[in-house]
Amino acid sequence: MFRCDEVARSASRLLDGELGFWTRLKIRVHLVMCRGCRTFVEQMRVTRDISAHAGRTQDEEPGGEILAILAKRRLRSGEES
Repeated sequence: MFRCDEVARSASRLLDGELGFWTRLKIRVHLVMCRGCRTFVEQMRVTRDISAHAGRTQDEEPGGEILAILAKRRLRSGEES
């Protein structure tokens, strides 16, 4: 199983789909058990999605997809507090 520091180093490659099956599986098993790493990977995913959106458009307001991701994240944060 992966350790937290290994997950942190591999998170970007995981999100980009650059890891092999077994490596992805080991990381996903770790994420099931480690709330901190789950949060870290989710934050990286949201950051990546927002950055990609910003690169595609000059809109001042984020689109519905980004707003839904942010609302879902805020809701989860409120439930866990």
